[in-house]
Amino acid sequence: MGLKAVFFDLDDTLYTSFQAGDAYAYEKLEEWAISTFGDKGKGFADAFRVNRKRLARQQPAMPPTHDRVLFAQGALERMGLNAIRYSREAFRVYWNAVFAKMTLRPGVAEFLDELRAAGVKVAICTNMLADIQMEKLEYLGIADKVDCLVTSEEAGVDKPGSAIFWLAMHKCRCLPEETVMVGDNFTHDIQGALDVGIDGVWLNWTDKPKPVGELSYTEVSTFEQAAAHIRTLL
Repeated sequence: MGLKAVFFDLDDTLYTSFQAGDAYAYEKLEEWAISTFGDKGKGFADAFRVNRKRLARQQPAMPPTHDRVLFAQGALERMGLNAIRYSREAFRVYWNAVFAKMTLRPGVAEFLDELRAAGVKVAICTNMLADIQMEKLEYLGIADKVDCLVTSEEAGVDKPGSAIFWLAMHKCRCLPEETVMVGDNFTHDIQGALDVGIDGVWLNWTDKPKPVGELSYTEVSTFEQAAAHIRTLL
């Protein structure tokens, strides 16, 4: 069987760098809180971070651990501030900062067009909430180059849980052996894909140590290398 679909992670795979945007977002959150609440807003960024970690402990691998409205709500409540009035405003401050640091990787737009022209479905498989990932795809200018989006919010569990991969295969009408997954996070993207029989292309752009064990996957350091490998499968 030939290649029928390519699944891509989004954050740090099709663009860089989420980590840079996240760090910048905390700076902007603190500035916003002090501007909005005066001295009562000092320490908001830290409170936001604490609530983020609390949710991750309480609901591991579940979609609410990505919801910045919930992070802001818990932080504002603990600081005695109006969470109902300001949580969504903090959400927007956070994501505007992240968006300001997003840069589409070279060759992404052209390769997505190339795949679709070859009759290969393009799917985004991502651990995040649907609305913000849709907004990212629009902001990056590739919303019209993707056939379907599958988020952990829709699947009900984060990668490496298998539900997100099976749902993407259902949407693309393909089997595991007709599919390739490309991602930067080995555990979430590659191990998760391998667990359901999908070949993995690990975009190890930060030169992380190779995992221990005998696993069959392809490792690359640039998106262009990932694209070149996938072309050999067409």
